[in-house]
Amino acid sequence: MVRRSVGLGLGLVLSSVVLASCGGSSPAQQTPVPTPTPAPTPAPTPPPKALSVIPACALPASRPASPDCQKPAARIGGAVDAAIDRAMALRPELFDFKDVNGGPRILDYNAYMTAVVAALGEAGFCGKVDAEGEIGVKTSNSFNEQWIIASRAGWNPPSGNWVIRKYVGSCSPATF
Repeated sequence: MVRRSVGLGLGLVLSSVVLASCGGSSPAQQTPVPTPTPAPTPAPTPPPKALSVIPACALPASRPASPDCQKPAARIGGAVDAAIDRAMALRPELFDFKDVNGGPRILDYNAYMTAVVAALGEAGFCGKVDAEGEIGVKTSNSFNEQWIIASRAGWNPPSGNWVIRKYVGSCSPATF
């Protein structure tokens, strides 16, 4: 009987091992659920450089048939000076402050003209860059002032531009 019980015990052990290796009596294993990878955060769009865009004028366009243009005393000179100073402070890369000929040398003429008119726009004025190298400034359509804010040295094309502040005149009604 001892032999029989040893044989039965050994049979039980062997059948347990066989069943365990086949997965018959072991608990079912769960398949791991993949964790979703978060989408990368897109890099933020850098803001435009200060004073690189001329704001739109809130006033309607003014195109009088025969404006009266003269040279009375300037009324907007303080605002023009402040706009030039603001452009030099916020956009120093546009200037060579070591090369001075009455004012710092302008390294990027178009960006400088835009920066000054943009600064005027931020201060509540309407402005535009004229093809002749002047800027026009107005607070209403009753008048505008014309300013030369960059000198031109040399001829065709100019060999350099320097910051200046020259009042040219005023037109009534405004010409832009």
